[in-house]
Amino acid sequence: MGHGDMYPAGTQKVYSYFESRSGAKFNETVFFGLQYILKKYLEGEVVTQEKIDKAEALVNAHIGPGVFNREGWEYILKEHNGKLPVEIKAVAEGTPVPVNNVLMTVVNTDDKCWWLTNYLETLLTHVWYSSTVATLSRETKKVLRNIALLTADSTDHIQFQLHDFGYRGVSSVESAGMGGAGHIINFLGTDTIAAMELAMDYYNETEVPAYSVKATEHSIMTSGGADKEVEIIKHLLDSNPTGILSLVIDSYDYKKFIEICGTTFKEQILNRDGKVVFRPDSGNPVDVSLEVVKLLDKYFGSTVNSKGFKVLNEKVGMLWGDGIDIDGISDIVSVFALSQYSSENIVFGMGGGLLQKVNRDTQRFAFKCSAQMQNGMWRDIWKDPIDSSKKSKRGRLMLMKNSKGYTTVPIGTPCDNLLQTVFKDGVITKEYTFKEVRENAKLN
Repeated sequence: MGHGDMYPAGTQKVYSYFESRSGAKFNETVFFGLQYILKKYLEGEVVTQEKIDKAEALVNAHIGPGVFNREGWEYILKEHNGKLPVEIKAVAEGTPVPVNNVLMTVVNTDDKCWWLTNYLETLLTHVWYSSTVATLSRETKKVLRNIALLTADSTDHIQFQLHDFGYRGVSSVESAGMGGAGHIINFLGTDTIAAMELAMDYYNETEVPAYSVKATEHSIMTSGGADKEVEIIKHLLDSNPTGILSLVIDSYDYKKFIEICGTTFKEQILNRDGKVVFRPDSGNPVDVSLEVVKLLDKYFGSTVNSKGFKVLNEKVGMLWGDGIDIDGISDIVSVFALSQYSSENIVFGMGGGLLQKVNRDTQRFAFKCSAQMQNGMWRDIWKDPIDSSKKSKRGRLMLMKNSKGYTTVPIGTPCDNLLQTVFKDGVITKEYTFKEVRENAKLN
């Protein structure tokens, strides 16, 4: 709020950039979510007299009189009809870019609004969240693809192998939408309705972008008590003769549950037009998952694929969906491989590990000023602290790609700038469809 009069006299433009710095958890960052932020918060006439009056009263009470830049905001209201005079350039959404490269730049387009660029830092930096979830989801997809290449005859199944269970575990509906949409860039399975709505409403997606199946929870499985569990199983199988049916099996004894299904209901399950998925969800994830796949093999049988790994009868499968993260998934599929079971026998549901157990430092995101125009001359601006990992870039920047990959270079370098103008003076100038985002994020 108070930065406007802190810049040197003669400041006309403030130019800042956004990056994922070295030292991030993953070596690539998928840039995603800016279009939502622009449409939701910055597009059009966003400055009004009512907002100015309300903001001044708040700042006067919060910091003190004379801090709020009323003159600057009323200038935007009068001269720009309440539209923000800034230009934002960004890499195409869904693009995985190696860390330590510029992803977005922001600069004011009106010399009297130099203070506006970094005023927008907080809001624009929120793109860290959807980008981090998109990155984590894509890295998990790499794990699943690599193990599938080793143990399965096809990789087709991986598009449904990681399901978003995170809606109830996030801080808000908006978090569910932004993070959940980042996940379905890479996969086709979700239980987070807000994610699909965001993709459809803000990324011009005309078709349902992800899918789910009928699945029970403990309120269903325990509704008759332990003595009635067999009756519940019978009711579920009788009333769902087709399609995928996912059953949570650890309300009491998951081993007994599989035994009952593999004896009493074996023929009914084998004769269904669809698959029954068994979900244990308690105990040690690696040990229990391996035990479950072995029990399903015992009762329903398996075949051996061309790579020498067992594949369960197509009528049954398993899901682990409790307290899992990318490392846990890697551990489970690795143990499956060591036990000669294909990774295609299991799917995963990730909740907090996907949408909640991340923060801005996971990919070390930073929004920094790198150039300022003062008295008609551009000056490079940068920081170079003792902690060299926080050294910032200097000058106005471009992102290029050649045979060696992505590189951040100074403006004027003879190359195609991959940063395209997506927002200028209140208008969104470049939009991406969700299909385009998915195509950009696709694994090579």
